[in-house]
Amino acid sequence: MRLHRLLCPVLLALPLSAPAQIVGVALEPKAVVGDGTPIVGGATVVASPAPDRAAFIDFSSAQPRLLGEVDAPTSYLGPPSAVAISADRRLALVAASSRLDPAQAKFVPDRRISVIDLSAAPLRVVRTLELDASPTSLAMSPDGRSALVLHTADDRATVLALDSRRHRVEVAGRLSFPAGSGPLAAAFSPNGRRLLVTRPGDHRVSLYAVDAGGVRMPAIRDLVTGVRPFAVSFCGNGGHAVVSNFGDGEGDADTVSLLRLDGAAPRTVDTVSVGPVPEGVACAPDGRYAAAAIQNLSNRPKSHPFHGERSAVVLLKIDGDRLQRLDRQPIGAWSQGIAFLDDSRGVIAQSIADRALHRFRVERDRLQPAGAPIVFERGGPASLGVSGR
Repeated sequence: MRLHRLLCPVLLALPLSAPAQIVGVALEPKAVVGDGTPIVGGATVVASPAPDRAAFIDFSSAQPRLLGEVDAPTSYLGPPSAVAISADRRLALVAASSRLDPAQAKFVPDRRISVIDLSAAPLRVVRTLELDASPTSLAMSPDGRSALVLHTADDRATVLALDSRRHRVEVAGRLSFPAGSGPLAAAFSPNGRRLLVTRPGDHRVSLYAVDAGGVRMPAIRDLVTGVRPFAVSFCGNGGHAVVSNFGDGEGDADTVSLLRLDGAAPRTVDTVSVGPVPEGVACAPDGRYAAAAIQNLSNRPKSHPFHGERSAVVLLKIDGDRLQRLDRQPIGAWSQGIAFLDDSRGVIAQSIADRALHRFRVERDRLQPAGAPIVFERGGPASLGVSGR
């Protein structure tokens, strides 16, 4: 049974010539770490904040180059996957799950998806979609012809059809998930034939088949990884994926799980402790390493009994069906998204408190600094998206 039609998944390889690798960063100016009256996630509201912003950076050379910034509504609430970039690097999407209500000094649901023309100079928003539920996160198909928008509170997703050359983005249909499952984050496999969706509401990760007719429902299998599975990433073409298990966010040591998805019996094959609150997780394109961004309760007030001064990046190695913890390096407070670059050794990690994108390289199974952090003036980086290979 198919609930709705997705555009055909990518079946052919992208061109051999390597275009620029683009990283999109959603900047959050409305909330900071502080000891004032806390709002959701332990942060505090900024008085008269600047407009939300998205920045796009070319990482194809040794020195990252800023392509430009543009105003676009966004939010730190939800997983750090509110930015998606099309395969041809022409179009980007930025989601806003919530907005700040100044009168009440609290966040309320938003509905907007910004469509950004990355080929324009300067960059520009060419359309704003208003969906009928709060858009929590985004997942772009490898061919860039469709995107999945997850609506956690409504247990469903919107599928968008994209034509990046004409800058067209349209609602193509909807998917439904079990009541109370709270679908939060999603990822397509590199060949576009599988889809993973995390469901923290019922502590499951669902694996779906994708073909020319769309996403096949029901799921191939609902896997169990840990408490509140959060972010998810495929590990190249090797049949693995990793999931961060967010836990309850109160200071207990939380985990990252390794999934084995090829063969007849997809399952969780290993889980390792990484520290409190792994917000983001990423796998290297060659499938050898994974990395998690650990909040370490650094976004909580100093009065919290388990407050940590800094966040951290934890490096993991995939050895067959086992995860091996290799290294841990501190970054600024309130970590969010994390990603590997195309060479499978470059790692970038966000810190809202630092307003920075921290850079590392994996060398001899260790994380080494790879230049000064990239610092943003207009807000702290809360989500990121990386263009496909």
